[in-house]
Amino acid sequence: MWSRKSALLGSLAVSMYLLGLTLRNSQLVTVAVVIFVFLTYAALFAGHADVAASGRRMDEWTGEEGVALSNVSAMRKLSAARVFEDGEVEITLRMQNHSALPKILEVRDRVPEVMRIKKGANYILMELGPRRETFIEYTVECPLRGFYSIGPVAIRIQDTFGLFHKEKELHVYDDFLVFPKMEDLKDTFVKSKVPKIFTGAVNIRQPGPGSEFYSLREYFDGDSFRSINWNAYARSGKLMVNERERDAVSDIILIVDGRAVSETGPVSRNALVYSTRASASLARYFLSRRDSVGLIVYGDEVVSVDRDTGKKQLYVILTKLAGAMARGNTPLQVVVNRILPHINKGSPIIVMSNLESDPTIVSALRDFRARDFDVTVLSPSSLEFEFDAKRLDRTGFEVMKTERDILISELRGMGVNIMDWEPDMLLSTALAGARGF
Repeated sequence: MWSRKSALLGSLAVSMYLLGLTLRNSQLVTVAVVIFVFLTYAALFAGHADVAASGRRMDEWTGEEGVALSNVSAMRKLSAARVFEDGEVEITLRMQNHSALPKILEVRDRVPEVMRIKKGANYILMELGPRRETFIEYTVECPLRGFYSIGPVAIRIQDTFGLFHKEKELHVYDDFLVFPKMEDLKDTFVKSKVPKIFTGAVNIRQPGPGSEFYSLREYFDGDSFRSINWNAYARSGKLMVNERERDAVSDIILIVDGRAVSETGPVSRNALVYSTRASASLARYFLSRRDSVGLIVYGDEVVSVDRDTGKKQLYVILTKLAGAMARGNTPLQVVVNRILPHINKGSPIIVMSNLESDPTIVSALRDFRARDFDVTVLSPSSLEFEFDAKRLDRTGFEVMKTERDILISELRGMGVNIMDWEPDMLLSTALAGARGF
């Protein structure tokens, strides 16, 4: 490909040649021919700078994949494959010149548009000596959850004279995952009405089989002698036994509205962003409490994560939330009909939805309440996001806000714990408001 310099020289040579013919000036013609010969030589020399891209493995960076032109190769390392929102990833791009000639390189490592380069630069113009290598180091900040890929590497190789260059894309890709950021919760006020006995699980402040001391009571026939508190017997003269605090787990169901309407508002401030962050925070809290947590995300389809416990379950849930896309228009009633036969009676159900464009919301939540499920709804209002972004005027906002308030009042009348979750409200505050604390 011609550079600006070669184009100017070529234009100058043509002008001089034509002018020389017009004026019958052999000196101008000779100079023009010399320039043409020089450009031809430079073009042929640049044509051998590289050929095709090919995959190759570099032993110096164990486990890293490199892609090379005939004489220039690129490899990349990431500091982490998984980060949370607002986290940082340090990227090191290694460029190598395998030829015996120096190379003038223009390199740009492509990053996703939503990423912000916090330190360093992903672009460099340099001269790379023969059989030498260099490193391009930069740090990106990841403000939004999702699956992302760094690459390809766009490279432009100039000839020694800077007259011609070759452009190639080295298909070196590295994938990483950005999880929704989480808020620390001290209490959610959510407990199952029908907890399940499970050794080693969370204490639920009720007497029963467990490991933590709860209270003392008098000895009854049938009590184990192991439970007798001999110190209390020595003080009172009565046989007293230790009552343990009952251990149990609850089944918690998290439902996230991932319909297309949930992305209404700015990219970084919409109902889906807040819902995924809330679900991640709740999942971590309940799993740390040793509850069994399941997740359902519905949009163009219904995606579910079966109930389970432990750190592995948290990773599975975070991965599903990171990949949640706003699309489709599956009504909540479809979700309710599908999961009702498979969830235990009394399981707390927490729904994250903006409650918009779904005529089945009232009937769906009524079905939950009719079967005595404890239902909590956290509703990040898209109206607030649209109004803050000045996409909705004051009159339209007030009308739609009134309709929304009527719907929320109707759901509260059915016994649904619901909170109109305003932007920038802490999750713990929204939960306390929904539960009436």
